[in-house]
Amino acid sequence: MKIRIFALAKELGMDSKVLIDECNKAGVKLKNSALASITPDERDIVIAYLEQKGKPAESSEESATPETLTPQREQPKMRNIKTMTSRPQPSRSTSQKASKASDEDSYSQEGTSGVVVEQEEAESATEDETETSQADESVEETADVTEGRSAALKRRSEESIEETGKSDSDQAMTRDDYVPAGGSSGSNIREMKPIGSTRSGKPQPKPKPKSALPNVAAPPAYKQPVVPKPKKKEEKAQKPEVRLTADILEQKSPLAAHLAQHTEQKKKDKDRDPQDDDGKNRRGSLSLVEARKQRREQRKEGRRGFSGEGSEQQDVVGRRPRRSRRKHDSGNIVHKTDVEVEVPMTVRSLSEAMGRPAKAIMSIMFKEFGEMVTINQIIEEDVALAVAMELGVDLTFKRQRGALESVTEIIEQEDAPEDLVTRPPIITVLGHVDHGKTTLVDTLRKSKIKVVEGEAGGITQHIAAYQIEYNGHKLTFVDTPGHAAFSEMRSRGANVTDMVVLVVAADDGVMPQTAESISHVKASGVPMVVAMNKIDLPDINEQKVLQELTTQNVLPSEWGGETDVVRVSALKEMGLDNLLETLLLTAELHELKANPNRPAVGACLEGFRDEGRGSVAWLIVQKGTLRIGDAVICGKSYGYIRAMYDDLDQQIEEAPPSTPVKVTGLDSVPGAGDHFVVVETIDQARELAEERRHEGRADTLARHSGGPRTLEDILGSAVEGAIQDLPLILKADTPGSLEALRSEINKFEHPEVRVKILHDGIGGVNESDVYLASASNAIIVAFHVVAEDRALNLATQEDVEIRRYSIIYEVVDDIRASLEGMLRPELVQEQTGRALVLQTFSISRYGKIAGCRVLNGTINRNDRVHLIRDQKILNQYGIASLKREKDDVKEVREGMECGILLAGFNDIKEGDLLEAFRINEVKRTLESSS
Repeated sequence: MKIRIFALAKELGMDSKVLIDECNKAGVKLKNSALASITPDERDIVIAYLEQKGKPAESSEESATPETLTPQREQPKMRNIKTMTSRPQPSRSTSQKASKASDEDSYSQEGTSGVVVEQEEAESATEDETETSQADESVEETADVTEGRSAALKRRSEESIEETGKSDSDQAMTRDDYVPAGGSSGSNIREMKPIGSTRSGKPQPKPKPKSALPNVAAPPAYKQPVVPKPKKKEEKAQKPEVRLTADILEQKSPLAAHLAQHTEQKKKDKDRDPQDDDGKNRRGSLSLVEARKQRREQRKEGRRGFSGEGSEQQDVVGRRPRRSRRKHDSGNIVHKTDVEVEVPMTVRSLSEAMGRPAKAIMSIMFKEFGEMVTINQIIEEDVALAVAMELGVDLTFKRQRGALESVTEIIEQEDAPEDLVTRPPIITVLGHVDHGKTTLVDTLRKSKIKVVEGEAGGITQHIAAYQIEYNGHKLTFVDTPGHAAFSEMRSRGANVTDMVVLVVAADDGVMPQTAESISHVKASGVPMVVAMNKIDLPDINEQKVLQELTTQNVLPSEWGGETDVVRVSALKEMGLDNLLETLLLTAELHELKANPNRPAVGACLEGFRDEGRGSVAWLIVQKGTLRIGDAVICGKSYGYIRAMYDDLDQQIEEAPPSTPVKVTGLDSVPGAGDHFVVVETIDQARELAEERRHEGRADTLARHSGGPRTLEDILGSAVEGAIQDLPLILKADTPGSLEALRSEINKFEHPEVRVKILHDGIGGVNESDVYLASASNAIIVAFHVVAEDRALNLATQEDVEIRRYSIIYEVVDDIRASLEGMLRPELVQEQTGRALVLQTFSISRYGKIAGCRVLNGTINRNDRVHLIRDQKILNQYGIASLKREKDDVKEVREGMECGILLAGFNDIKEGDLLEAFRINEVKRTLESSS
């Protein structure tokens, strides 16, 4: 069995590290760890090595056992010590007293420990005595050494006593000379340093002779009382000598103002009439006892006042009076008869202007008009006039010059005729969806990047502007969507244009959006040119197209009208030159001119947000020249023009009239259709934009005041019941797309369901949109935009649905399906069979059972039946039991007989007719009535 190193070391009384070194020397290789183990054979080898080594193992064993009480040390061989004569002492009594004092000190410090012969005294002997000593012989046995030393000490003591008796010059015995006969005893054992037995290079000096003293008991422990030291007297601090100069005297003290105020307060207290307050409220002038007595008297007087004792004590209250939080009126309210009010006005502003309470105005509006309004609600001018007449006030309205008026003046500013120059025409392309408008513009541009290929679904969903050059003349084309949802875009295109190209497909003719485009053109009053597209297709009827145009009051020139009809094929590039020449001729006839040296004025066709550029607005300049660095206001947006790009996305420095450009630098995305104006300073642009935003917020608050505003609305909503809402959050790439989405969504009308747009914005879906959708259980509609990564992760955690679309009619179809799914299904009864009661059976346990024959169809166990008697439907009941020949069955077919037990009806008679039916749930549509 293997043995651990630490166990073997404990057995041998050695340190583990020493044993490991000895094992390695003995040839037993071990790790430097006390947990290492050796075999019994290796143990025998190590023990044999240690025994062979001899005394070193014993000495190491003795040094490793600190529990031994008697320390042993190697001592040199005793030698004869000659008695040395000491220097003459002044007196024996004095030396004895000194030795006694030293003995007491040594006893108090060391207790009962043995006397140690110091090595320093042994080294102070002379060199002659050291040479004659026999220190090279070592003592072999400890007992012999001890006996020899005790005998030597006895001889030394006898000789020293004789010498002291003979001569006064002998040295007196001290405490250090005493060595006990039995060695050191007691429990306090001090570690003794061994004295080497080898002979050093220098001769060892002989120790001084010392007299031996008898064993004396240890004196009791005694501590000398500590006498406190007298405290030093602290000297008084000396004040510095400061000489007052003229500059110091002129300076004001930092406490001068406080002292002056305190002096004034004292004067006021002296001047106060003592009869007014009798000094009761002055806390600082009273002691604690007097103040306590005063408070007790005040409490007693307060109790008397509350109990009704004495009229003079009613006003004395024990508690501190509370301060009223209500503000005191500065004066009486003046009722005015002639009032001038700024519009728009609220109930509050009208009340403050007339000097009448707002409650009076609100009560009059409820009584006269049936409207429940709030104090911050905007009221119309006619309503305000009626309220003023009821209150006897002559009301006049003051209209401020708003931002719209100031911008309108800049836009409508007329230019001098000599400043006008010819400008390129702005041509808008209108028509029905999928009639080839964008393909026509791409062919005219001769661009390698086809716009129609970049549009989702092959249909245009954004308004865009491009400029081409033909025979040295420039023409600007504005491409508009043809889908029904983009009516506002077509309207904007018609309003900013000089002429219109109406694209009509030769195979389709006039379609609904074609008729709508004709209406926009007539409303704008601009000339129109009809482009009959797709003439390369077979089986087309041009006369049919011309006839349909005539029905829309568009008379072709070949039929004697004023509208030119040009046959083209955008895909085959047929008739395009004829179309461009016709457009240039029409522009020349109308003499299109503009002043390029005035501040730029134009319209915003579209706006969107770009990740690298920020807010980008697609503008078309109508008057003036737009340059980089101009301060621009566009709707509610403003900023400096930082960069401009043309339709080919190339950067330009300036944009003359009739030039479409993309600009960056606005603080927000402008609205589609907003007019832009270049102003002198950015501060003016900021002021106009803030005014427009304020007007927009006021209109929004007026429209969304919250809840029904009239009594009829409240009663109508109570009768109709709760309407289910479909909350939506709309995010689109451009304001035009957002406008089209809102327009299509607002077309859904139903008394039971409705769409509620919680928020709409430009740009991708962010985290705030997801939080809003999660809180309101809304669906996020992302049109031509994507969601951020963090928003997608958050939507997954919050279980929010984000739907992405690229085609607008897909959005409309999904919203329609969601609304129809929220409608309660329509319950429709479907007849399944008829049975005639031939005979009835009365069973006391169950009731009356009808024995029937099925005339047609099938009678099912789960069906309900109409009970018809004398061709009248009495009621409808469920079938409790259906049996055939004593067996329960699920259904009975035509021509078979069965027994039917109706649930909850026992008055069935022969000849009754049972008509079975089931109720089916049919999905309703928005067009169906509720």
